[in-house]
Amino acid sequence: MLSASIMILLICVFALTFVPLTTERQLFEVILRILDRSNCPGIVLSLSDAQTENEISLLNLLTGNNRKPITLFTHGRNEIVCNDAIVSCYSNANELSSIYRNLRHHFHLNKVIALTNLTGQADQVLLDAMNERVFVLLEQPDTSIELLRWSVRHNRILRYANLSIFDTRLNLKFSDRQLRIATLHHPPAVVVRTDESGTVLEGIEPSIVKLVAEKLNFTFTYVLARSDEMWGDMVKNKTTGKIIRFTGIRGMLVRKEVDLAFGDLYVMPSWLPHITFSQIYKTDYDCFVVPGPKPLANWMALIVPFTSNTWLATCASLLLITVALFLAGKLNQRNSLIASFIFALGQLLWIQQPRFPDGRTSACRLFLVWCWLFAATILSTVYRSGLISFLTRPFAQQPIDTIQQLVESPLHKMMFSDFYKTVLMNSSDPHRRLLGHQLTATNNISHMMSLLETGQWAVDSSLDSLNYLMMTQSTSPHYQYLHVMKERLFPTRSSFGLQKDSPLKDRIDLVLQRLTEAGLVDYHRSMKPSGRRPPSAAKPTLVRFSLVNLEGAFYLLGIGILISTVAFVIEWILPVLFRPDK
Repeated sequence: MLSASIMILLICVFALTFVPLTTERQLFEVILRILDRSNCPGIVLSLSDAQTENEISLLNLLTGNNRKPITLFTHGRNEIVCNDAIVSCYSNANELSSIYRNLRHHFHLNKVIALTNLTGQADQVLLDAMNERVFVLLEQPDTSIELLRWSVRHNRILRYANLSIFDTRLNLKFSDRQLRIATLHHPPAVVVRTDESGTVLEGIEPSIVKLVAEKLNFTFTYVLARSDEMWGDMVKNKTTGKIIRFTGIRGMLVRKEVDLAFGDLYVMPSWLPHITFSQIYKTDYDCFVVPGPKPLANWMALIVPFTSNTWLATCASLLLITVALFLAGKLNQRNSLIASFIFALGQLLWIQQPRFPDGRTSACRLFLVWCWLFAATILSTVYRSGLISFLTRPFAQQPIDTIQQLVESPLHKMMFSDFYKTVLMNSSDPHRRLLGHQLTATNNISHMMSLLETGQWAVDSSLDSLNYLMMTQSTSPHYQYLHVMKERLFPTRSSFGLQKDSPLKDRIDLVLQRLTEAGLVDYHRSMKPSGRRPPSAAKPTLVRFSLVNLEGAFYLLGIGILISTVAFVIEWILPVLFRPDK
């Protein structure tokens, strides 16, 4: 097999008998015009073992009038994969159809041009192929050339007589042919709306399809997939593992019920033997949406301004200062450990002290002024600022942003279809592998999205769809606290789906490439009304400040009153209990 990046033009000349040179020159000119837009960088010339004068003449014409390199190839090889083929057959009436079948069996064919002078075999090969990519050049006795091709739209053979130059009717367009296109409701790629006038399709991809249809000159009708099948899956026999049926819009392509399918359709290797994908026009990411972090309770205002490490460091510093004050005072006079603690705590809480503790007054004073008072000022200021900030805008819990956090969370996980679940289960990353075992697959995406309302599920979808959900459902109480994980699951590639070996692929690929290069695909992704945040959602909303927001402050006040009361009672009771008897 040759590299897929090097496309080859195969010219198979079989049993070429005597043909006038003027006719051969005319055939050569028509062939070059038909293959004028071919992307093949080279030509492989396949000659019979007994090379005739006309075969040599054809080789000379190709060598002298063609810029592409020529490679000679003798019959009998079976290692070449060709894209375009020219078959010359003038002898046996049945050979042309046989050669075409053999070529299809051994090679992947793009355009096939058959050269013959027998009307019967020209019609027969077109009826057998029923393919718009097969052209027959029929030589007439008067040295003129008639071109025959199959029309899918008219379901018959079209004839173009007396070709002296390339007929302008032979172009890349579909001549107003009507196509059946399968799709589904998957915002913002496809938005299906039903009103009094009927069903209307909006969104990113219907806009792109309209541009493609306008460029290629075809009309279309939509066929909507069932809500419980969506993109489709391969249903296999549980015993033998053999595929018994195909579902969804991909299944419609396999059964040839539609010509084209779209709707954020991912390119999957498992479907390549059954359908054909167009050129990729959009890349995105698959990721999870999880219940968002809810605001912390208002009573958490007491501890939120500091982290746990800061609280531990503050308590340790308070104990250290207490011990230092106690030891410094013990060298001179009797000093109480409790008195030292109360003094240090008072400085931390910005409570004015009646006097400095006894002991080495000068050293203790310097220590308090330059160390502890400075630290206490910073701590108390930061705490007050954090408390005010929390009361103004409550903090939220830590969101789930990584796959490891998702795996360790108690949330149920769900995704559409089994394909990516299998990929995750075979991943080399242990967290992704564990996630694959935790996943539940479904074929009903509407049910999957509805589970988000319970707050107990994490759901996988494309990033565009999740952003659309967050934008359009921002006012719904069930979707207000949703969060899109920052770590992505997979990069995805979207394209149009076509029937296997569809003759429409080359023309659709060409238009999609031009639309992508022109930036029109990105334009529709960013500017469609269905995919933007509503203007009202961007306006800030004012929330009235209530007593509920001061719950933490009231807790702090209550704790302070309780501690003060306990201290007062202790100071009042202790002298009574320990008063010496008279």
